[in-house]
Amino acid sequence: MARAFVFNSPYPTAPFSTLYLFGRGQDIGFQKAIDDSPRKRHHVRFWALSVTRAQDTWGAAGFWLNTDRPPENETVIWVGAGTRDTGLSLTRLTFQITHATDSDTNAERDFIVAELTKAGRIEGVRIYQSGQDLPAERVNHYVTDGEITLARLRP
Repeated sequence: MARAFVFNSPYPTAPFSTLYLFGRGQDIGFQKAIDDSPRKRHHVRFWALSVTRAQDTWGAAGFWLNTDRPPENETVIWVGAGTRDTGLSLTRLTFQITHATDSDTNAERDFIVAELTKAGRIEGVRIYQSGQDLPAERVNHYVTDGEITLARLRP
């Protein structure tokens, strides 16, 4: 890993850190190098959220603290988070070298939606403003400084 970073050479099996939501790590995640550099990458992580649980616990702390993954046969909502690594950074608490990330999360969201659309994996997109209810009854309330993109994936 150090060699790839020093010489800025491709590193297709670069580590992929675990991020946590709902008290558990992502269910699935992907990364894509930018210009074959290990220093710059796109990351996206997804967590499955049971529609039933979202409806039953909306507004309660248990919504965020329940670590149970939905059963395999249950309809789920996929909650995603994307980041774009822009270089290297030093973590002040642990003094470890890590990736610096781009602060423009809207640009990364738009990139992810564009990539999924280009791959033919999205059948429709709708933009919601923060605080606006999503169409699956009351699933969640989002607080954000921008838009929320809902993409319907192809089966």
